[in-house]
Amino acid sequence: MKTLDECRKELNALDDELKELFLKRMAIVKEVSAYKREKGLPVYDPQREASMKERLSCDLDSQMKVWYLEFLDTILKVSKDMQSKSGD
Repeated sequence: MKTLDECRKELNALDDELKELFLKRMAIVKEVSAYKREKGLPVYDPQREASMKERLSCDLDSQMKVWYLEFLDTILKVSKDMQSKSGD
């Protein structure tokens, strides 16, 4: 069994990776926002969100799927918030 310090070290490394991925994702969200604004498209695309959630969670067991979908919902909320505020 790993020690608590070993686990925390691994979690810290993963959190650093997640931060970098988050920043990359939000940079692309900003581009999406500009495109949608230019084309007069709505921020919220329910079909896109549903297909994304299905694609990313279809292979997870039931409990992990519930938690992962909560995680995705948070990411999508932040992304939509950013799109709604972009251009202000």
